[in-house]
Amino acid sequence: MMNDEQYKRIYDCVVNGKAADAAKIGEDMKKAGIDSKEIGKVLIDAMNLVGHRYREREIALPQLILATHCFKKILLPYTADAKGKEGVVVMGTVKNDIHDIGKNLVCSMLQVYNYSVVDLGKDVPLEKFVSEAKKVNANIIGAGTLLTATMPELQEIINMMKEAGIRDKVKFAVGGAPLTTTYAKHIGADGYAADAILAVEMANHLMKGEQHYLSARQDK
Repeated sequence: MMNDEQYKRIYDCVVNGKAADAAKIGEDMKKAGIDSKEIGKVLIDAMNLVGHRYREREIALPQLILATHCFKKILLPYTADAKGKEGVVVMGTVKNDIHDIGKNLVCSMLQVYNYSVVDLGKDVPLEKFVSEAKKVNANIIGAGTLLTATMPELQEIINMMKEAGIRDKVKFAVGGAPLTTTYAKHIGADGYAADAILAVEMANHLMKGEQHYLSARQDK
């Protein structure tokens, strides 16, 4: 069980962008036997604050990127041991959207929880989600956007999955700031999650053949 000092050490590292300390913190936490889920919760708490500060223009983009770098460095000792036994996920940000920080966090958390993740990056052509899913025999396609203008692209991916004959075999999950549970259900997505921790829980349910929509932790 994580103590207050350990929590503060992780939280402070991310919030204040202490990249030089991040990898060592991750190693220390793993040696101390701290569960990856506990680490993840602290990291999400920290990134929520960083995200709020960025939206309020209290910090600039470099500080946001630095916080994300710390997030990934702290998780590295945990992701190094992941074997991808839980399932295969193809992830990307849809075309005409270059935002990928949230997507990167989700990819990292899925790897911690033993998923094999194919990260397509940002501004991804829609057909690539489908072709890559077929290539790697994916269990889940995850697509995200931070722009309302590109939200319709998510529905198009579902259409392409149907045309390719994989809609019944591959689950489709969405995420991103403008999205809601209602919208995810409306377009026919199998799942939606509001943050990286919830995305892992959603993926676990999708692997069991269940639909799952999580907009906040209290929705568990």
